[in-house]
Amino acid sequence: MNLLAVESATDYCSVALQISDEVNSRQAHAPRRHAELLLPWVRDLLADAGLSHADLDGLVVSRGPGGFTSLRIGMGVVQGLALAHGLPIYPVSTLSATARAADPDLSAEFIAVLLDARMKEVYSAFYQRVDGRHERIGPEQVGPPARLTAPHDGPWLAAGSGLAVYPDEVERALGTQLGTRLPEVWPDARALLHLAAGVTPVPAWSLEPVYVRDRVTG
Repeated sequence: MNLLAVESATDYCSVALQISDEVNSRQAHAPRRHAELLLPWVRDLLADAGLSHADLDGLVVSRGPGGFTSLRIGMGVVQGLALAHGLPIYPVSTLSATARAADPDLSAEFIAVLLDARMKEVYSAFYQRVDGRHERIGPEQVGPPARLTAPHDGPWLAAGSGLAVYPDEVERALGTQLGTRLPEVWPDARALLHLAAGVTPVPAWSLEPVYVRDRVTG
């Protein structure tokens, strides 16, 4: 399949184009520049591949949780493309994409994803490797890092910006249960492409972000 993926839920944004088994991408840590970067990247990737939107089979997007403004920008880009060109959309969890980015070869048995949610909170989800994929244990959550509770002792490969922003709080809550720590890992568009096969596509009009909490912040 020819798929275009957009990830914009955090300060790190990326776009990836999959043509059969070949993937090319653009990415940058670019807070508040998502609107400036995403569409030019889409145009560049399609032009470099000699393709048009008509050659795409679908679009993949990070559906949250994440920053309100950045998340809406990416979803708006994808929704507009889907409506203009009649393409289905594959919405993928931002936290699941982070787990995949942290463990692309599926070598870790347990993964804890902790993304900075601002307002002194983190988005969190815990995953276990099952039949060659990361299966989430329990719901996606948001809350103070000091209140994090792992489903069991692990050890957990921990990934995400929450580790960098709240290192002391995470250490007090989960320190003895954590193994490798990867605070520099972000969700990315290449990870979205890997996860799209396990997602049911939706029409553009029904695409909705998942914020996890009622209050949102940019």
